[in-house]
Amino acid sequence: MRYVIEPIGAQFAAKDIEKLGARFTERASEGYKLHSVFQVSQPGCLGMGQPTTTYLAVYESADT
Repeated sequence: MRYVIEPIGAQFAAKDIEKLGARFTERASEGYKLHSVFQVSQPGCLGMGQPTTTYLAVYESADT
């Protein structure tokens, strides 16, 4: 199995939902299937400042 992990953000307007769908479709055309989505907290710049919350999408593909 091969995996790709990418941040997809945390807040979505209506047009962002359409872009997210297009991103999932693009990954599918590359042979990847959406495996899971999970929430993570990222530290602020240089480890200072407020941490931010985002979501990561995990895609999987069988090695060929």
